[in-house]
Amino acid sequence: MNMEFIEALHELEKGRGISAEILFEAIEAALISAYKKNFGSLQNVRVLIDRLTGEFKVYARKTVVDVVEDARTQVSLEEARKLDPNYEFEDIVEYEVTPREFGRIAAQTA
Repeated sequence: MNMEFIEALHELEKGRGISAEILFEAIEAALISAYKKNFGSLQNVRVLIDRLTGEFKVYARKTVVDVVEDARTQVSLEEARKLDPNYEFEDIVEYEVTPREFGRIAAQTA
């Protein structure tokens, strides 16, 4: 995504009265679906689009647990604290997992 895309969203906001934030959220949700479909991911993921540049990133979200039963959705407290010593049980840790080839998929989705 690029600045032309951002400008188009803002034009929709002005011309049609559709909030750009609602459009961003809808596109982020569509990108989550596209990521899961194309990469067979059972991870809990979040997509974040930079509202100024159009750059996007995909983050895997994992819950901090005592014993990891599913590495796709959980992380041990020990591993989480390697990133930040303030993590506690039940906190959510996010890891960037944006694939290189996801830009093409994102463009098709948007």
